[in-house]
Amino acid sequence: MTDNLKYVTKLFSSATFSFFKINILGQLLSAIILVISFFTIIYQSSPRMGHVNGSAVLVILFALRPIGYTLTVISLFAVPFLLFSLGNKYIISKTIHKLLADKGETLLFPIIDKVLEKIKLNQPDLLKQGTDKTKLKLKLLQEIRDSKENKWLKKIILYGLKKVNLDEIDFTDENVSFSAIIKDKIITGLKNVSQPNRNFFWIILGIQLIIMTLLLLQVI
Repeated sequence: MTDNLKYVTKLFSSATFSFFKINILGQLLSAIILVISFFTIIYQSSPRMGHVNGSAVLVILFALRPIGYTLTVISLFAVPFLLFSLGNKYIISKTIHKLLADKGETLLFPIIDKVLEKIKLNQPDLLKQGTDKTKLKLKLLQEIRDSKENKWLKKIILYGLKKVNLDEIDFTDENVSFSAIIKDKIITGLKNVSQPNRNFFWIILGIQLIIMTLLLLQVI
C-alpha cells in the first residue's frame, strides 16, 4: 500500500509539473511573440497613422494591416486557450499510458472491481436483464466519485467510464458477467486513449512565429 501511495504521489506530481511547465513556458513564449508582433504592426504603421489616440488607433491599425492585425488578435485569445486545453489532454493521456503500463493490474483495476462489486451487492438489479442503462451509468459515476480512493485515480477511471457505451452491452444474455464486461470496456476505453504527443506545442508556437515573420517582412 505504501509503495502504491508513493508511486501515485510521484506520478501525479510529475504530471502536474509537466502541465505547468508546458503552460508557463508556452504562455511566456507566446506572450513574447505577441508583443513583438503588436509592436511590429504599430512601428511599421506609425508613419501613416498621423496623430490619433484611443480606440481610433485600433481601427486604423486594422485598416492598414487587416490580415496581420486580425491574425495577431486571434492569436492573443486563441493561443492561451489552446495551450491550456491541449496541454491538459496531453498530460491526461501521458498519465493514463504510464499508469496502465506500470500499475494497471495492481493499482487501477482493483478500484474498478471494488466499485462494481459494491453496486452488485447494494443494487444487484442494476446489473441484471432489463436494466436501465442510463441509471446504471449514473450510478457507476456516482460510486466512483464517492469512493475514498485517490482523487486522481478516480478521475482517470471516470475518464474511461465516460467513453463506455452501455448500449453496446447485451443485458439479455444471462450467461455473462455484466460487471466483468463493464470493467473490460472501461479498461479498453483507457487503453484507446491516444499516445501522448507534444507536437501541438511546437505547432502552435510555429504558427505564431510564421505570423510574426510575415509581419516583420510586411507580407501581411
